[in-house]
Amino acid sequence: MMKLERPRLLWARRLVLALAGLACGAGPALAAAPGASAPAAAEVTLHADWAVRLEADGQGSDARGAQLLVLLGALGGTDGIAQAQDAVTLPADGDGPYRVDSTLTPRGALAVLLRRLHWVRSASGRMADGQADLLTASSQRGDAAPMTARVSGGRLALRDGNQPVHDKPAPDGLLDPLSLGWGYLLRPLPTQPFTLPLLINDGVQTADVVPRAATLQWQGQPVACVLLDARSNDSSAKLRIWLRKSDGLPLQIELGMGERYGLNVVQTLARVPDGLAELHVGRIAAR
Repeated sequence: MMKLERPRLLWARRLVLALAGLACGAGPALAAAPGASAPAAAEVTLHADWAVRLEADGQGSDARGAQLLVLLGALGGTDGIAQAQDAVTLPADGDGPYRVDSTLTPRGALAVLLRRLHWVRSASGRMADGQADLLTASSQRGDAAPMTARVSGGRLALRDGNQPVHDKPAPDGLLDPLSLGWGYLLRPLPTQPFTLPLLINDGVQTADVVPRAATLQWQGQPVACVLLDARSNDSSAKLRIWLRKSDGLPLQIELGMGERYGLNVVQTLARVPDGLAELHVGRIAAR
C-alpha cells in the first residue's frame, strides 16, 4: 500500500501547485484580456480648422484703404485670405486645466503682402464650476515680439518680448478671446447680458457682452446659435462669437480691426473638430 500511496500523494501535490500557479496568474491575464475597458482619459484635445476672410462693414474712416485690403483679400479666392488651426485641450470631466493654441497663417501671395496677419496665440488656465480661469496668455503678430501675460497671486504681469509692460492687480474673471470662444463648449450658454474684463493685446478692457439667439448659415445649413456680441468703450474693436446652441461649439468668430478701416477678420469653422465625440463621452461618464 505504501508504494501505491506515495505516487498518488506526489501527483496530488503537483496538481495543487499547478492550480495555485494558475490562480496567481489569473489577475494579469484578466487585466490584459481584449475588450477590457481602459481608464477614462483625463483630458481631450480637439483640432479645429478655420477658413478666414475679410469683410468691410462700410463704417471705416479710410474707405479707400479698406477697399484695397478687401481687394487683396479677394486674391485668396473662395478659401479666404488665410487659414487657421486651433488645438484645444479640455478636461474630460469638465473641471481641470485647459489650453488653447491658435495659429492664423496668410495664404499664397498674401503671406508676403499681409505678413502682419500671421498671428500666433495661446491661452491656458483652469475650468471649474462652469467657468474658465485664465492663468497665462500670449499673442504674436508677424515678426513682432510676443506679448505675454501671466496671472499669479492676484496680479497680472504683462511683458512685451523681454520688456516688462506692467504688473498690477488682476481683475476678477479675466479672460481672453480664445478662452471666451472655447469656454462654453458642452457648458450652459449665457442668456443674459454680462460684463467681464477682457485681455486685448497689451491691456485689459471692460467688455459688455450681449448674448442673443441667431441663425448662422454653416456648411449650407441654417444652424441655431447663441451670438455673443462683445463691445468695449475702451476701443472701437469688437468681438462676435457664434456658439452652436446644441453644444456651445464656436462656429464663427468675427474680430473687428477698428474704426479706421471698418474691416472684420471672420473665421468660420471648416468642420466639426476631431475629438468632440470623445469629449461628449467624457462629460457623460462624469455625470
